[in-house]
Amino acid sequence: MMSVRTNPRTQADAALLERLNQQSVSNSFTPEIDIDWEETTTDEEFARLYPVWSLLAGTGFDATLDERGRIAFAKYQQVNLMTFTALLERHAIATLAKLYDLDPTPPFSEYVGHFIKEEVYHFSMFQKAAVAIEASMPGARPLPVRRADLLLRWIFRLAGLVPGRKLRFSVFLSFFRFAEQVTLHAHRMVRRTLPREKSLVAQVWARHARDEARHVVFDALVLERCRLPGALARLARRMAAPCGVLLSMALNANEIWIARELGLPVRLHHLPRLVRSTQAPFKRQVFDLLRELARGSNESRTTPGEIA
Repeated sequence: MMSVRTNPRTQADAALLERLNQQSVSNSFTPEIDIDWEETTTDEEFARLYPVWSLLAGTGFDATLDERGRIAFAKYQQVNLMTFTALLERHAIATLAKLYDLDPTPPFSEYVGHFIKEEVYHFSMFQKAAVAIEASMPGARPLPVRRADLLLRWIFRLAGLVPGRKLRFSVFLSFFRFAEQVTLHAHRMVRRTLPREKSLVAQVWARHARDEARHVVFDALVLERCRLPGALARLARRMAAPCGVLLSMALNANEIWIARELGLPVRLHHLPRLVRSTQAPFKRQVFDLLRELARGSNESRTTPGEIA
């Protein structure tokens, strides 16, 4: 009797999907239950975040910013990235649901379901965390978020118009994976800077990273399945990279708004100079990710051993 050979790639994908599904059951979380919302992040901890996170660090633009101002800046920054991440994940859910059409097999469909559920949880978690941080800033003006919301709506709307399912998913997941990697860097930076695990900011980024470590692995699996020939692959990267740049510039433009709120002489036209000169390790990592996205090198598959 002739034996039937199983495609090694299919076997590897099945094993990976099984592990992803198991981890989503055993290693996921519920924000209302698993985060201690009675905890806070102290002013001292926010002050420690400023030099490793701020766009202004090492540029000279913050020379007149005192300790109190740096704490306020760092609080605004956390609200900024948490709000952007929440909106990104909210608007991505409709596109993620379309992944069901890519592969009807139960393991794949099961993980798409986990992915969507986790993004819904992340959205509510980041919203609640942002509100908690804002509550520690009495009298401060709310961060403007309408532009970010409109930008993300248009990015996903235009991405949905890309012809060809493989090209469309390649553009979407290349962009989305860039944003996920930014948040993983955020967690690593907070973990190195704030050793107190109960700090609210540390809790939020750590819980988020636990799920995102699986998401980037799944993104890579789908990108591999949607791999396109040379010219089309370059086209996908060229379409995804401007989305990442727009997202990054919008987020950093809000930091200009923050700086002006705190009385610093910074204007939007200073943004390119700040991007080049900031010494904040987190910002430098994000800009490195942008360059990788433009080159397409962020598509390399994360190994199964990296799943949180």
